[in-house]
Amino acid sequence: MNTMVAGVGVEEIEYHQETGTVRTQFDGAKTPASTAVVATLADVMDADPVELDPLYSTVDPEALDALVRVRNETDGDIHSTFIHEDHAITVYSYGVITVTPGHEPAAEKYGRNVGR
Repeated sequence: MNTMVAGVGVEEIEYHQETGTVRTQFDGAKTPASTAVVATLADVMDADPVELDPLYSTVDPEALDALVRVRNETDGDIHSTFIHEDHAITVYSYGVITVTPGHEPAAEKYGRNVGR
């Protein structure tokens, strides 16, 4: 872990001023995706994680964790995109989260092999 975001260790954070998108890379074996989402969103919103609407009001955190759990190369990559706290959030199975203000997911622009 290189950096702490809202008390959660992440490996990398990138800020894209042009779009306002924040891209966080986390180790899915150490940090559940749902925890990394809340930490990243709290950082983006400059808020305490407990001040945010509960993630479960938008998605099932356990299902999200299971869906994007670290996969081996033969399983292929998947991602899940949803809106929470007026931010478009995309979680990739290879341990990347993008958070974009508003409702425009950045999946295509900041997906795998882009900006890595």
